[in-house]
Amino acid sequence: MLFSNSKTSLKNPKRNNKISRTFWTPTKIVLLSGHLIVLPICTLIILSFLLPLFTASLSASIGTSHHSTSIPWIDDASECEHTGRNWRDRKCWDNQHDPTF
Repeated sequence: MLFSNSKTSLKNPKRNNKISRTFWTPTKIVLLSGHLIVLPICTLIILSFLLPLFTASLSASIGTSHHSTSIPWIDDASECEHTGRNWRDRKCWDNQHDPTF
């Protein structure tokens, strides 16, 4: 029975052509074009709202970790201690240095 239906559709090319013509109507083309334009725009809008949330949590996790580093432009012990840093090994060390500095 399945083969008889496929043979009749192959024998009748007008039926196949009619189906392909009715599938791509102007209304469907306009709707598909609209979806293809609106979908990327909505995706970018949603991502623009979500991106600050991810970067805020990332910067918060980076901000909680502190690394010691030497401050090269301070070469005097009194100036170093005046700024609240530690003087060790003839260098001025900042114990709460931000790694994004």
